Amino acid sequence: MDKESRKIISGMRGIIPSLHTPFSKDNKIDILSLKKLIDHSIATGCSGMLVGAVAGENASLSLAEKQTIINVCVEHNDNRVPLIVSCSSNNQHDRMTLSKEAKVAGADWILCQTPNNLKGNELIRCFNEIAETGPSNLMIQDLSWTDNGMDDEDILLLFENIKKFKGLKIEVLNSGPKYSRILKATNHELHLSGGWAIMGMIEALNRGVHAFIPSTMEIIYNQIYNLFMEKKIIESRDLFSKILPILSFTHQHIDIAIQFSKMLRVKEGIFKTDLCRSPIAQFDFFQLEEVKNHIKKVINLQNNLSQN
Repeated sequence: MDKESRKIISGMRGIIPSLHTPFSKDNKIDILSLKKLIDHSIATGCSGMLVGAVAGENASLSLAEKQTIINVCVEHNDNRVPLIVSCSSNNQHDRMTLSKEAKVAGADWILCQTPNNLKGNELIRCFNEIAETGPSNLMIQDLSWTDNGMDDEDILLLFENIKKFKGLKIEVLNSGPKYSRILKATNHELHLSGGWAIMGMIEALNRGVHAFIPSTMEIIYNQIYNLFMEKKIIESRDLFSKILPILSFTHQHIDIAIQFSKMLRVKEGIFKTDLCRSPIAQFDFFQLEEVKNHIKKVINLQNNLSQN
């Protein structure tokens, strides 16, 4: 890997939130709230951001809406922090269209989820096409809710054959050992991040993972990360333990995490509505009671950290 690539990796350490897509009451993208979220992410010390991914309700967005998000986010971010654009889709045509759009807009990175049932040379062809149309940095999303995700052999095959493949976002069952295997196999030259597996953050830090991609609580996550980097491991663990009950609630299902996060954004004054698109269901009475307690805890904790 060249010196430029290593510089890019070293500059994307820490917290890189996956931004939610705010919707107005008429179910359109709320551009003003999206811009406020970008400003909030930068002001709280995040080292980058990801837009239009799973947390952004990617599956509910039309191609035109995804293109709008790309252009709004790249323009408003204005190169303040590295920006990763998701070009994940159910078909290759849309993936390539979004990849090209990201490049034209001036994005630093694209992220693409591995298409189902592709392996070996087919996987190389797929990602080569995406990489050729996009920016100079490709991050692949290794996502599985049910198993260990991509085979290590396929990851290494892509790493050896696609020059732009510089980042891997691992979100699979039992992510920890996979972090270590991939870091060792790529001589720590592949940027590694954890997303949905944020509940293993301290373990992942010990393993050498470069970045984490949660979707809210940036003030708290940045402090956990900074304390760890300052070798204040006990303090880092103690702070992380304070949000574990919240993560236990939100990590029951991705839809719960998205709905909770949007309600938190409203309380923070960033989003106007907590509207989610179908199939995300509204919380029932008992869930709402939990949400009220958890949001109060997050707000108090963030306020205390901001004052210190």
